[in-house]
Amino acid sequence: MLPENLLLGIDIGSGSVKAALMDSSGAVLAMEKCGHGIETPREGWAEVPIEEIWNNTLVVIRRLLKNFPVQESRIRGMGLSSLCPGLTPMDGDGKALANSVIYMDARSLEEAEDIRRKVGEEEIFRLSGNMLMPGATSVTSILWFRNHRPDIHKNTACYGHINTFLAKRLTGNFGIDYSNASYTGLFETSGGYRWSLKTLDLLGIDGAVLPPIVPSWRSAGPLSCPEFIAAGVPRGIPVAMGGGDTACSAFAVGVIEHNGVFESAGTTNVITVCSEKPVFDRRFMNRSHVVPGRWLYHGAMSSTGASVKWLRDEVFRIPEDENYELISALVEKAPADEPCPVFLPYMAGERSPVWDPRARGVFFGLSLNTRREQLVRALFEACAFGSRQLLEIVEGMTDSRMEKIMSIGGWSAIDSWNRIKADVTGREIAALDVSEAAVAGAALLGGMASGVFSSFREAADRVPKKCRRVFTPDSGSREWYDKRYEVYTSLYPRLGELFRIQG
Repeated sequence: MLPENLLLGIDIGSGSVKAALMDSSGAVLAMEKCGHGIETPREGWAEVPIEEIWNNTLVVIRRLLKNFPVQESRIRGMGLSSLCPGLTPMDGDGKALANSVIYMDARSLEEAEDIRRKVGEEEIFRLSGNMLMPGATSVTSILWFRNHRPDIHKNTACYGHINTFLAKRLTGNFGIDYSNASYTGLFETSGGYRWSLKTLDLLGIDGAVLPPIVPSWRSAGPLSCPEFIAAGVPRGIPVAMGGGDTACSAFAVGVIEHNGVFESAGTTNVITVCSEKPVFDRRFMNRSHVVPGRWLYHGAMSSTGASVKWLRDEVFRIPEDENYELISALVEKAPADEPCPVFLPYMAGERSPVWDPRARGVFFGLSLNTRREQLVRALFEACAFGSRQLLEIVEGMTDSRMEKIMSIGGWSAIDSWNRIKADVTGREIAALDVSEAAVAGAALLGGMASGVFSSFREAADRVPKKCRRVFTPDSGSREWYDKRYEVYTSLYPRLGELFRIQG
């Protein structure tokens, strides 16, 4: 028999929409998924098709409740998770006036420079807790629309993120949570929990076009969306404002206490550390957690999994319907101690730790003897080298050694990649068997908004956290990887100026 209390979670990622039904014990009972893609209409642009995403959201909700029918009265609440940032201009009715501009987008380079002149890099960091970067800090995209698409700008009632768009469609109310607002460049992340009037004034932005700030665990409003109600979701249930996907994942895997750490491995690769104090480092992305009184440090590599997709699609030409296992199996044909290129995985610019939108991918050390399996190993190693670099930074910040890293996400299922990460970082990599952590975290927030859970600890503890496998580092490969790591960390400092010349 099903528990009385059921919860819905919706997660909008860079490649798909997911909807899941969770019971009050934290078990995901059913999930549906519908794919979309990142669109790059021009060089340096990166968007997701937000109206298509909404249609896909309706598809997955209808499919979920058709394939797993439940009594409506048992669904008590729902919550939202989304990639972040995804800057979306909307009219007063919540219609998107353009696609959502995401973290890989670099069209607003000039706007970023203008903000530095008017506000100053130090002041931006002091107020927002983050370095300024086109796309990854969505204020640059707001100014881009103002400068280059005045037709859209003048009709925009609200510049929000993707959960703003969803909240408006589902409840009729605009809103944005702390974790998403942290990546706007306009929010006082270190504890003010409000829009920075100083920054708005310096940039000439009318604060009326920004959504109300709503904590992640609170309801953006009661569900009023006719399509959801027709699909079988009860009218009036609370819709938790939710949060950024990595913050929701942190909640689901139980990273809610000081120095808790995990890795999410997907299109991007992110090392996340929880803190009880807003003490930020410029090399990291920093945000408010979806849990009150907590902050998250993100060492975010923008395009690790995306680089593997590029290799598969553009170089190897492997059919898209074939599994990535074909790619990962090639690594086994390239022994760890065999010379191969070193890859710099900055295919769409890079966030942590270099913060350079002009940075690009590099294969260093190619020869006529380089085999395709060595290219795959180089990509896998690059992600591991980047993880090691970020872990060393955060351990310096926290003055603690992190011996074991939980890993979630699609690429955490690839054993060859996990083994390389363990050997390169010198830490145990624990691949968790957590079913879609971001959508689970969204459902948990729905449980907080509806009163199903009495505390964040109770909610986080409900999610089963079975460890699929632990990968222990091989000390015999340490010296070999240390040398290659030295090459990796030396590449960007020597190439950075060339990226700027290349434009």
